[in-house]
Amino acid sequence: MNSLTNKIRIGYGIGDYAICLYWSGVSLYLLYFYTDVVGITPQMAGLIYAIGIAWDAITDPFMGYMAERTRTKMGSYRPYIYYGSIPLALSFVVLLWVPPFEGMLLLSFLIVVNLIHRTCFTIVSVPYSSLTARITDDSDERTKLTTARMLAASFGTFSISALAFPIVLYFGGGEEALGFVYLGLIAGLVAVIILSITVYFVEERSFEFTKAELPNFSKVFKSVSNNYPFWIVFSAILILISTYLMFNNNLIYFSKYALGFHEYQGLILGVLSGTNLLAIPIWAFLAIKIGKKNTWMTSMAFLFVGFLIFYFYPISELNELLYILGFIGFANGATGVLFWSMLPDTIEYGEWRTGIRTESSLYGFMTFAQKGAIAIAIAILGTVLTKIGFEPNKEQTAQTLSDLKSLMSIIPLIGVFISFVLVYFYPIDKKFHQKLIDEIRVRKTQDA
Repeated sequence: MNSLTNKIRIGYGIGDYAICLYWSGVSLYLLYFYTDVVGITPQMAGLIYAIGIAWDAITDPFMGYMAERTRTKMGSYRPYIYYGSIPLALSFVVLLWVPPFEGMLLLSFLIVVNLIHRTCFTIVSVPYSSLTARITDDSDERTKLTTARMLAASFGTFSISALAFPIVLYFGGGEEALGFVYLGLIAGLVAVIILSITVYFVEERSFEFTKAELPNFSKVFKSVSNNYPFWIVFSAILILISTYLMFNNNLIYFSKYALGFHEYQGLILGVLSGTNLLAIPIWAFLAIKIGKKNTWMTSMAFLFVGFLIFYFYPISELNELLYILGFIGFANGATGVLFWSMLPDTIEYGEWRTGIRTESSLYGFMTFAQKGAIAIAIAILGTVLTKIGFEPNKEQTAQTLSDLKSLMSIIPLIGVFISFVLVYFYPIDKKFHQKLIDEIRVRKTQDA
């Protein structure tokens, strides 16, 4: 067993606070920033957003492949986190800046800046995620490590959710374009400081093989192809993320145009992310007690009920919205901690089955598909918003608002149901995982 200290757990976990300032900042606000601040159409905003995420998806596997082959005194992954944090912060500020351009020049600028930011994000985020498997190989320790990470990630999401609009409105003085620049500056500075703390406190285990012994792309592909537990986790989270996006990315629009609660956006988004944060220790405890698979299925049942309530209940008061969002946020709190603790377990399954161990390459492939799905979903969302008659900064028709609520409810309901069914067939429990670890160790001892 590779027992970890709380210092290491906290040091690693806090890094995801910084990562989620960027990830959630983009996920929650970039589409709104493009439509309601920059002033481009929802369809074009969705396309530009999708191009950035698609580029991110393409670069992730290459970043994982390269990081896995890096050898320095700091380790393989930490140098990218350390040296990439400042360029990432600067790119985030420029991403949230409204340039004095129009027409094709404006659109070209938005695309280029988006690509630069996504590249910087990849350089930091892929090595960071890969650290989980490099710190420990014990399944329960990974759950604890991932719990620390998800707590910090959820707190990062909560911070950017609850404070972004107050920062924008306060520093912008009524001018949201200026306020978003301040948001980028503050979030970037905080992220740089926090990522340096992660690099300082976390130590990577030494690799048991040289760069020359690492598998090539064909062997990595073979290992991943034969790793069916990975494909279950992969498919479940992919479907869930891309469908949940329809709810998450439209919540600002729904609150502003359907309910007239734009001045309460910080509170609304804060409740959704805050209950998510508070729920993580509960779901993590259940994962250790009843298993990751059973906990996932339980959380999906709760999430399914939450979206049903959102769809059928005629929300008119702020408190009604907050109660429903609190329930959805609580149910969704399990997905991050379970996914990021289940994924490393599938690495050992792949090694046990094929003799090939893939860490960064598998994480890179996972994020490639994940972000590819998000890119497609965002592009579809932008087109659908245009099709249902949504026009930014104008009064929406009753039909548009009804269609918006349906979009936010029915598609996530389908995703939650499919995710539930997929994880039902997930085979790795604590006992089986320990068997994998023991047999891998025996095999290495015999080979030595």
